[in-house]
Amino acid sequence: MPAGAQFTRLNCVTGPPNDPIEETPDNRSSWTRQPRLAKARAAFTRGLRTLLAPDGLPTGAAVELEAAFGDIGREVLAAGPGRMGRVRAQVAAVPPRMLDWMSTQVIEHPAVLYDITGVEELCARQNRSIGAAVGALQLALLAAASASTFEGGPILAVAIDGVVGQVAAVVHGVCDWYNTGSYVHRRLEHLGITADVAEVRRLTNAALMSRGKTVDEQKLRGATEARLIRRWAGHGIVDALPFGSSLGKASVKAAHRIDHSDLVALLAVLRSGA
Repeated sequence: MPAGAQFTRLNCVTGPPNDPIEETPDNRSSWTRQPRLAKARAAFTRGLRTLLAPDGLPTGAAVELEAAFGDIGREVLAAGPGRMGRVRAQVAAVPPRMLDWMSTQVIEHPAVLYDITGVEELCARQNRSIGAAVGALQLALLAAASASTFEGGPILAVAIDGVVGQVAAVVHGVCDWYNTGSYVHRRLEHLGITADVAEVRRLTNAALMSRGKTVDEQKLRGATEARLIRRWAGHGIVDALPFGSSLGKASVKAAHRIDHSDLVALLAVLRSGA
């Protein structure tokens, strides 16, 4: 074949070196999707960090929460089977670890809570902070779902939203526990009573898990804490919704129970081993 003919045939297949590639709806969508997905993932990571650093907790709480949840932000948006199960297991493992850390905080760095009004104001700050972070996370999920197939797109985004609800429930629970523990510690101080970490921890658990107007003596048992933890990690989807949430309000109710209870008698029950 003559050289000129061969060159002409090659040009028919590849086009001249500087010819622009024809833009089609398919490749245009592919080009724009990747930057949108990267921005959505970055927004999700920022929102998660904000959620794990709610206003009104001790400075170290954000560090502990982020360490406890680990790489959950990358995990929920990563590809691959089984990641939702791993994420949920990770969420369930956080509350016991946080209670171990928070028990010392309410003794060494209690919140400045001396009355019910103070508890209400601190709860309101925490709830606003958590609510804003959850809203940002949900917007990031919508953006990510529209920018990627997500191995199921919006369906998986809804599943991830459920995980966000569980994380928010745990954060709410940690805030409620810190508020209640701090209030117990301040009230005992007011009575001139020194209680150790284990005693304050059990009184706090009982105050949160009681249902009446006073702290139920039966709730001083160790099994109460396990039920409290299950409430945080097991009902996150419902508890993250404003109309279904008991979390974020629990410490105010607990503070009322503490004010109507005989803390000296409850502490005596703990110390007697009954």
